[in-house]
Amino acid sequence: MNELIEELQSLQDEMLDIVSTVKTSDYQQQFHPDLSPIGWHLGHCVYTEEYWIKDQLLDMQTISDSLKSIYVPELSRKQLRGSALPGKQELLEWAKSTQAENRGLLESVSHRKLSHHLLNNNYLFHFLIQHYSQHIETMMMVLTEIQIQNTNPGYSPANTIKATSQKKEYLSIETGSFSIGTPKQLFPYDNEQPEHLVQLDGFNIANSAVSNSEFLGFMEAGIYSTKSYWSDAGWKWREAQQQTHPHHWQQNNNGDWYGIDHYGPHSLDAQSGVYGLNYFEAEAYAKWVGARLPHEYEWEAAIKNNSPLNKSSVWEWCNNTFHPYVGFSAYPYAGYSTPYFDEQHYVLKGGGRYTKAQIKRPGFRNYYMPDKRHIFAGLRLIYD
Repeated sequence: MNELIEELQSLQDEMLDIVSTVKTSDYQQQFHPDLSPIGWHLGHCVYTEEYWIKDQLLDMQTISDSLKSIYVPELSRKQLRGSALPGKQELLEWAKSTQAENRGLLESVSHRKLSHHLLNNNYLFHFLIQHYSQHIETMMMVLTEIQIQNTNPGYSPANTIKATSQKKEYLSIETGSFSIGTPKQLFPYDNEQPEHLVQLDGFNIANSAVSNSEFLGFMEAGIYSTKSYWSDAGWKWREAQQQTHPHHWQQNNNGDWYGIDHYGPHSLDAQSGVYGLNYFEAEAYAKWVGARLPHEYEWEAAIKNNSPLNKSSVWEWCNNTFHPYVGFSAYPYAGYSTPYFDEQHYVLKGGGRYTKAQIKRPGFRNYYMPDKRHIFAGLRLIYD
């Protein structure tokens, strides 16, 4: 139990450090329409602790309506969250003291051996740890957006990449029955349950994600402007947005491509997985090279059963929408996953450089609308 509290504190401290180092002028700003201001993520995570520990576990009912109005997503529109935040120092002080108080309550609960469904298999501890893990990754998206907006056309990368053709290196998975989902002892979210068997036809899955240099080949071949490789929805997005490169790439005055991360501009590594792509871009690339995106069941079956496959370096788009498994039961509350079973959100698997180990498991299901490209997402191919 002490180890779980220490793990939680480590993530709490990391989030405090992120917010404390952000410029005061950036703390309340919204740098992307799909991302909340960075200060909001800290307040929301602390509020979430308060809600589940004090209100739901201990029935203290001490949370004010003013906190709810700021940090409950359904009650607070993204574009208004920054103006509702307290000052940076005030939030940091409140967060730090409240986190310490909540850890004390959790430690007390563990000593008292309180009986509650939220404590079964230490569920609440792992729920809060994973919640922090997800929001820290989202905060890295915000920090990256800050750097993207500070464009530097004079930046000269130490190394430039050249386009390469798609490597057709894959592992063959034979027809069979495969286990999908996450065992309860690994503390899954509700949408990863229940574990079940699926029957899959044989398929060939690429050994690794599509690389930066391979995607540059797609760009130089003019596929961004070739309608035949895009779905109707994808072409409609392409025509409206006029994008021609990954979200996290920029080009300098000499025509050299470089990447942007939370530190700023950097040389692109030719072999690293490309990211900053939405579902439409991933789908068009796959069609261009005569392949397709995997169904999430194919992806999960391959990763679980074949260690030779390179582990994910990016979130990887799958070709199916987010859906409930047969026998799905919402937990710990109805709204965690259910609102996103709308046939509009697509599943992503794997995880990238900012994904915490606590959620980097084969059964974890990320999900986004197909036009979103600010996430650290790329693709892996299936060859039929």
